[in-house]
Amino acid sequence: MFMLTSCASAVRRCREILLTETTRTGAKFAANLSKAVLCAVLLCCSACFHHTIVIENGFRLSENSGAPMLVPTSGQTSDGGNFQTSTLVLPGGSASVKHQVSNQCTINGEVFSLRSASPLDSKHWIVRSPSISGWDTLAGKIDIYSQWKIFTRDLARMNENGCFPTGLTPLEIRAAIAQRIPLPAEEVPSFFYSDQGTGFTDLAPGMEVELQKFLPAGKSISARSDGPPGMWAANYEVIPRHGGGVRLKLTRKVQRGPNSGSGSEEKELLSLSHRFAQTPVLRLFLEGVYGNGQVSNGVLIGASRQSQLDALTDLIHQSDPAKCMNYQGTVCTEFPLGALSLVSTVWVNGHRTSCLLGTSLANLLRSPSRPERTMALESVHVFRRLNFDHYAEIDFPHTESGADQLRLLPGDRIEWHL
Repeated sequence: MFMLTSCASAVRRCREILLTETTRTGAKFAANLSKAVLCAVLLCCSACFHHTIVIENGFRLSENSGAPMLVPTSGQTSDGGNFQTSTLVLPGGSASVKHQVSNQCTINGEVFSLRSASPLDSKHWIVRSPSISGWDTLAGKIDIYSQWKIFTRDLARMNENGCFPTGLTPLEIRAAIAQRIPLPAEEVPSFFYSDQGTGFTDLAPGMEVELQKFLPAGKSISARSDGPPGMWAANYEVIPRHGGGVRLKLTRKVQRGPNSGSGSEEKELLSLSHRFAQTPVLRLFLEGVYGNGQVSNGVLIGASRQSQLDALTDLIHQSDPAKCMNYQGTVCTEFPLGALSLVSTVWVNGHRTSCLLGTSLANLLRSPSRPERTMALESVHVFRRLNFDHYAEIDFPHTESGADQLRLLPGDRIEWHL
């Protein structure tokens, strides 16, 4: 009864959205209807879990003369030149007082800077970053991506020094900052979860590691030659870890053939949840060609601290092809070539959907028939998950090019009216 009553109340609250739009018709009304339905879904879910979903000021996709940017819609102050400042509010409690006023809690980078809004406040920060026009101007003078890498490593150092609220990981702090500054639209996933051109992704909730390998006929001794080949497959969902960080949860395991999963390699790859159980920060190197052109296998590394992960990453980048290296306090696993995929979970009209990490909204809309696609494009709304119960809507041109420029992140909610 509580859930029904709460959801009915939520629907009444969302109905107010429509009452304020009674003078609008056609596609605009359909878009508002879609937004109201999503609001009702979010609020009903929030009632079921006894917390409130908050829709905050969001983002807009700026064309920027052919170099589209994803820009927060509030909380920024431009200096009139190449830089701007943004106010960042972190969740959680207080940091250690002994570090709050020291130089260890400040980053004075050439492009990206961070300082506390108050010496005794670890939750409110001032971020300095390129403005929209600054990205265009600075790109030809400074390697902005290298500066971002330096900045994110300094964030990890500050976190280990106790500058930020307890319980936050460097990846969560990094994502919170990336949500508050203008970023090149097509490179948003890299700024959230990776370093430009380095081939790795820091694993976060809403991602899923998929593994699959077909076995040579010789490994299935008793299998008929004309029968299906032996194979094994596993899916690992990346979920929040109690006490902070993330962990892997085995959600699917398939073994086909008499000897599938019996080898040491298979046994190791089917038990990653246990192997990485004590490492709350995880980084995945995707298959690819780096360095001198040799093909590198996928590699998963884990550590208890971000600084350990970064140190191991530097060692791996010194090898070509990439491979596991020994480093104190870390865990490492290599995957067979062709066995690894990384996907992210988004929600489409209330249904959980898997797609490649960083796929565009346009790719997601390509499945409906042409008439439905046109209607979906006109009415679609995209809500980005900021943290556990806070979402923000992304305002973008409802055109083919606008949908192609908008890159989706894990946890995004997409709603359209058909």
